[in-house]
Amino acid sequence: MRLWKRERKQVHRPERLSPRERVWRAIKHQPVDQVPCVDVYFLPETIKRWEKEGLPEGISIPEFFDLDLVCLPVDCTAGLKEKLLDETDEYRIVTGADGVTRKHWKVYAAAPQELDFPIKQYRDWREIRPMLRAHEVRLPENFEIQISHAHERERFIALSFLEPCTLARKLLGSRQWVEFMQTQNPMLDEILETGVRLILDTVELAFKRLSKFGQKSFDGVWLHADLSYTHAAFMTDKEYRSIILPYHRQLVSELRRHSLAVLLYTQGNSLTFLNFVRKSGFDAILPLECISRNELAEYKRTYGQQTALGGNISVDKLMESDEMAESEVKAKVKIGLGENFTGYMFCLDRPVPPSLPLSRYEKALSIARSTN
Repeated sequence: MRLWKRERKQVHRPERLSPRERVWRAIKHQPVDQVPCVDVYFLPETIKRWEKEGLPEGISIPEFFDLDLVCLPVDCTAGLKEKLLDETDEYRIVTGADGVTRKHWKVYAAAPQELDFPIKQYRDWREIRPMLRAHEVRLPENFEIQISHAHERERFIALSFLEPCTLARKLLGSRQWVEFMQTQNPMLDEILETGVRLILDTVELAFKRLSKFGQKSFDGVWLHADLSYTHAAFMTDKEYRSIILPYHRQLVSELRRHSLAVLLYTQGNSLTFLNFVRKSGFDAILPLECISRNELAEYKRTYGQQTALGGNISVDKLMESDEMAESEVKAKVKIGLGENFTGYMFCLDRPVPPSLPLSRYEKALSIARSTN
């Protein structure tokens, strides 16, 4: 006796899409011809190494690798004058335009160490707040030219902003930031409101500027966030729901009125933001860092209909060998795209490090694009 089986639904995939169409269809959960590739962060040390391995000096990275998404960074700092406080053969200590004092290492590749933060009391915030207003100087250099260039190559274009809660953490420092959430300090609400307003007002300025010159616009907003560590978010689910989620909802809702997609990029564990993604409305969450216990298969099964996913390609495995890189990329792309071949974008699970050879990264892209 033969058991009845449900007939598998035929997925009709387009034969060839432009990069822009590919990203939009992935976000909208429509089948794609191949996985969209959206890596954005390449460390300066990585570029230096790759130039020695054949990368043409000064070339546009998205163009060289034929990436589907172009990310144009917006200046979200207070615009303070940079100050050099100390310098040795091993490091430089600098207070940056955002008011954060950092130790930058010269002798090895490592993230700068944050030493001090600009807001310690309310009067500090009163001084900085007016500096966080939107103005055209915040837009990328040669803004119209870059937009036009990306349109000619049919790329998906996103303006990159600092996510409002991450802006608050940079201004307050991690310890004070956590204390403000726990005590529901009203200053935190003021900073979050200012961060949201900065993004929305800058987007409006960008639209007006492009319209003035009769140019096509951009497609989305890329929110760069630092909201999690290895095991969880920096806040509890309750704190996220009551304090931060309302600002995320407001931001996404306002951007959606302009028909913009909103992508949240945050390293660390992403579970809190996925749990609330139906309410926040983020169109995509990435890069799903592997070491932070982000399980792509589980996320695809549980949240894959609510938001697009991106990343979870282990940099550590790519660095091991060509064989390990091929296995990792094939497996993750198949899981991410699923049976319907949509809802997933390829990127590494953290910024591309200098320890990854140029040839290995090119191989990873080639494997991703050919995986069916």
